[in-house]
Amino acid sequence: MNSISKISSEFKLFWLLFIVLFSSGYVFFKVPFEFYFHYIFFLTLLPIWVLRYGIPKIIIKLLFIPLIIGLVHIGLGNNNPFTFFKIFGGLSITIMFFYHFLIIKDFDFKKLFSWYIKFCYFLVLIGTVQVISFLIDFEYGYNFNWILNKWSLVKGGIVGIRVNSILSEPTYLATVVSPLVYISVKNLISKSDLYIKKYQSILVIVISILTTSSIGFFGILLSLLLATNTIRLRYLFIGLFISISGFLVTYNNVPDFRARVDSAFGLWIEDDFSAKNTNNSSFVLYNNLHIALEGLKNNPLFGTGLGSHEVAFKNYTLTKSVIKYDFEFNIKDGNSLFIRLCTETGLLGLVFILLLTIRCFIYRVPSADIFQENKIISQSIFVLLILTLIRQGNYMLNGLPLMFIIYYYNYIDYKNLKLMHVSDDT
Repeated sequence: MNSISKISSEFKLFWLLFIVLFSSGYVFFKVPFEFYFHYIFFLTLLPIWVLRYGIPKIIIKLLFIPLIIGLVHIGLGNNNPFTFFKIFGGLSITIMFFYHFLIIKDFDFKKLFSWYIKFCYFLVLIGTVQVISFLIDFEYGYNFNWILNKWSLVKGGIVGIRVNSILSEPTYLATVVSPLVYISVKNLISKSDLYIKKYQSILVIVISILTTSSIGFFGILLSLLLATNTIRLRYLFIGLFISISGFLVTYNNVPDFRARVDSAFGLWIEDDFSAKNTNNSSFVLYNNLHIALEGLKNNPLFGTGLGSHEVAFKNYTLTKSVIKYDFEFNIKDGNSLFIRLCTETGLLGLVFILLLTIRCFIYRVPSADIFQENKIISQSIFVLLILTLIRQGNYMLNGLPLMFIIYYYNYIDYKNLKLMHVSDDT
């Protein structure tokens, strides 16, 4: 009976975590803030967990400096009080929820990572259904607007739609499943069955490609370089050949992808601000990077506080100077975690995240099998973190704080295993 109860409890936790991570396609209301479906679980479960386990000191230490900086810049008029407390409060609740989830699972981060990989594969399966449904013209199977009110169908791509599963954008899907893409690439290279079978690995890579996301293509390249165990020149050439071949095929056969590439070239290389180059996602990134650089010039060390990118956007956006548009792009999240960190946390927050990402990265490990799982977890999450720094500016979207937590504790576990291994040898 106890074993049945344990299985039932784990089953509930499994699907609870999936809903919390990937239910952002539905909101109950958008004003004065977006109330996502998973907030219900935050509000009902977190108070119980806090009463039972308390608030970990590490979370208080982590959030103390952002709180002080935010309050200072509210006083200076560089940040909006409501926006700051919305972001600070949301981030605090999200981190505490995931940290308490680890406490409940006795800090079994490897179990949570294996769950995350299963979640990713489930998203891939939904994406597969989406593609097949589109090809046979079954609208309810590929257009989820009938059930998800913060989700959109993106036409174009290789097959007529850009696959996004139940996530709001194809780029989000490509980023979210990137740890599984890494594992899939490693499976195919090493002829192994890590977490999933080889035929499943092929499906994962295909769906990632069908997002027609440039960040997804970069994730495949990065996964290929890491999965070969060492970044050697020949693997770099192989990776570049595969990436360039895929790029050329997509560029020559997918009009919307070609338009994004051409506009990016026009903006970054030719400084061409014509309508064809500014009315798309390429200009979003270009404009937000300009905003971040201007913000760094004025507040280089600490930034202007969480949520302040919206204020910086209004002060520095090119839509008020170089081009005259009466609409705005990605005013809240900066379109990139790197960009948003520049604006809101300055060099302090940016260096902290970069050091965490680099310092906890596990590249070469001793040959003993006990280290291999840590290496796979580290490298697969590293791919996700790099893609997020480049192309996703939301601090909380799709469980990003949980991935940072797993990434950190995986490194700590690896260091402890190394110490134990050395002690055993001596």
